Formats: sequence, C-alpha cells, structure tokens
Amino acid sequence: MSNSISEEDLLEHEARREQLASESLSLCDSFNKFSDECSFLCDALAAVVREPECITPETSEGIWYVNYKLKMQIRSYRDQIDEIHNGLRELKLKL
Repeated sequence: MSNSISEEDLLEHEARREQLASESLSLCDSFNKFSDECSFLCDALAAVVREPECITPETSEGIWYVNYKLKMQIRSYRDQIDEIHNGLRELKLKL
C-alpha cells in the first residue's frame, strides 16, 4: 500500500487551492469597498440623529432600508467566508 499522492490528485489540489485563493482575494476587495461604504453611512446616520427634527417618515424608512441591505450584505459575506473556510478545511483533510 502506497501513501504517496498521485500527480493528478496534486494537480487537482493545487487547482482548488488557487480557486479558493482567488475567491478569497476577490472577497477581500469587495469587503474593503463595503467597509468604506459602511463608514460613510455610519457618519451620515450619526449626522441625521444629531438633528432629530430632520427625521421624517421617509428618512426613517430610508434608514430602515439601508440597515436591512447592510444586514443582508453582511450575511452574504459571512456565507462566502464560510464557503472558503470549508473549502480550505477539505483541502487540508485530503492532503
């Protein structure tokens, strides 16, 4: 019984590792942009709260909508991170 890994398995492993690395870099770039947008929105929301008289029903609805979209994007990032993490874990177990 041989414990060596076939060349085909090594090539498959390397291709999957490169795919996960690419996905990770893309996710990091996307998250960096998202982080900048969140910083801007936090500043904007803080400014609105300092002037409570400017919070109209439309403003309140807009704030709710933005918060909902942020929550959904954060969940998406979490899911993408989990997928990459699980892929790396599988690679580690196979090797």
